[in-house]
Amino acid sequence: MKELLRISVILLVTSFSMFGQHCMNTPYKLRGYFYVGSAQKDSLALGGFYADKNIPKNTNSTITKLSKKGTLNIIAKTDSLVALNQKVQGFKVFIVNTSDSIMELPAQDSRIYLKRQVYYNNKWQDVEYLPSSWCGNSYRSVFIKPDSYWDLSAPCLTGKIAAKFRFELLTNDNRVIHSNEFAGSFNKSQLKKEEGHQPQGIMDPYNN
Repeated sequence: MKELLRISVILLVTSFSMFGQHCMNTPYKLRGYFYVGSAQKDSLALGGFYADKNIPKNTNSTITKLSKKGTLNIIAKTDSLVALNQKVQGFKVFIVNTSDSIMELPAQDSRIYLKRQVYYNNKWQDVEYLPSSWCGNSYRSVFIKPDSYWDLSAPCLTGKIAAKFRFELLTNDNRVIHSNEFAGSFNKSQLKKEEGHQPQGIMDPYNN
C-alpha cells in the first residue's frame, strides 16, 4: 500500500512538472472569464456582440454520473487538471443541463454571469467579479439544450488563508445556482480589490 501511494505521489509530481504551471497567488478579484457559445440564436439581441465558439456538447456517461437529474448543474471538478497557459494551472468546470427544457442564461459578449465565492467570516463572499459593458450590443442570451454541457476551465487559487469555495451562476429568470464546494486558499485582499481593466478602444466597451 505504501509503495502504491509512493508511486501515486511520484506520478502526481511528475504531471505537475510536465505542465510547469502553478496556482495563481493574486492580490485582487479576478474578472469574469467564463465565455460560452450558444446552442441557438438569441432573436432579441441587438447584434454586434462577441460570439464565442465554445458551444454545448452532448453529455456522456462521465458527465451524467457527476450531475443531478432534472436541473442545471455547475460542477467544479478540481481533480481534472488543465494547463490554462504556460504559467497557470487550472481545473475543469462543467455546466450541465439535465432538465427536459432549453435553459437560457444572460451574457455580456458571451461571458456568462458565473463567479467564484469564498466562505469567510461565516458568509459567502465574491473573490471574482463581473465587469459591466456600457454598450447595449454586448448583451445577449445564450442557450443550452437538454442533455448538453459546457466544458469550461478555471484557474486554481492559492494564498495565505485556507477556505472553501464554490461557483455562483445567475440565470435569465434571476435564479441563482451554486456549484459543489471545494477546498483551496486565498488572500484577504481578494475580497475588495478588483483586477481592473483598461479599454483597448471603442470596440472594448468595458471600464472595469
